[in-house]
Amino acid sequence: MKTQNARFVWIVPALLALAVLACSGGSAPEATATPLPRPTQKPNASATTAPAKPTATKAAAKPTATQKADQATDAAPTDAAPTDVATADGSAPITLSSTPFKHKSGAFTVTLPDGWSPQEADNSVYAESPDKVASIDISFTNVGAKFDAATLDTFIKAEEANWFGTFKAYTAKAPETQKDGSLLIFKTLNLSDGTPQSVFSYYWQNGNVIYEQDFWVDTSAYDQYASGLVSVANSMKVDSAAGAKANAYAVVYKFTDPNGLYEFKVPYGFTHATSTDTNTSIETFTASDQLSYIENIEYDNGTAVTKADAGAFALTLLKQYYKVTDLKVTDDKPQSDGSERLTWNSASKGIDGESFFETRGTTFLLLTWVVDSKQYDFFKPVWTVVVKSYAIPTP
Repeated sequence: MKTQNARFVWIVPALLALAVLACSGGSAPEATATPLPRPTQKPNASATTAPAKPTATKAAAKPTATQKADQATDAAPTDAAPTDVATADGSAPITLSSTPFKHKSGAFTVTLPDGWSPQEADNSVYAESPDKVASIDISFTNVGAKFDAATLDTFIKAEEANWFGTFKAYTAKAPETQKDGSLLIFKTLNLSDGTPQSVFSYYWQNGNVIYEQDFWVDTSAYDQYASGLVSVANSMKVDSAAGAKANAYAVVYKFTDPNGLYEFKVPYGFTHATSTDTNTSIETFTASDQLSYIENIEYDNGTAVTKADAGAFALTLLKQYYKVTDLKVTDDKPQSDGSERLTWNSASKGIDGESFFETRGTTFLLLTWVVDSKQYDFFKPVWTVVVKSYAIPTP
């Protein structure tokens, strides 16, 4: 999210069966994504349209994916609805607070409805209406570069799939570009208790940071709350310089392996894909700009890979699957949990990697992080979160 440099294209996860593991095709079990740290708000949906944001009275404050955004502080449109937002029946379920909420990071300031207590997290804030029928979830993600329109779209699709797509009856309309440059996506979905929700989200990029505003309303109350929630959206001011101090892709969820062998936290903004064959299951999580990805390979042909052979087998997989002919191992360390960590690189491809491998019964597991060498420091915190959160799911 800075002026786009010529993107270095290295290896994109192929998600094909490994040559050494190749077998006939099979269907993939369904993976589960446990929302984290997103709130367990009460989402419902069935309305058919989302409100458009008012036209800005000055230059668009929220830039499109290709606009330059250098200002330290950028305000959203100033012609928002008045402080008291009345509904057709004369009620005013939303009255904007007289004191704006400023996120502890300094990345944004927003005026929340009066009486809605904010619940602040490192990269977000959540607030729910006293009657529990509407909620607001605002978050920001440091992606480290200025994205073009296609890359921003990839990020948004990942966010939608990894969060909203985990709810039942999720249906989304195509993104609509707003007059202030943000992208609006309206969707309907059901809560776990079956309550329908109408949800509208605004996405936009400022500097190296992508901001997201999500507004959830019980569908039965949508008409009462929609205009008031738009007024909240338009009250927001951002400081992308402050937001860019956050770790890369810090808003994460807990991914649980469909076979129940592992779980870890991974960014909502990483695209998730699954590939399987008879003996192999591969889960891949890729950054929007494809400069880093995390992948777990499970191989099980019914015969255990011995501890003596495990290291050689891991190297064979890395070389053949990732097509690295000059793979150089710079560190090899046994871990306290019985796994082994390999640190490696490929000069010809300009990539660095780190892999953990282990055998559990007849299953061989290989968890790997691959990153453009120039982006190693930026993406390292993402990998650190994955490793620290890695666990065997409790039955």
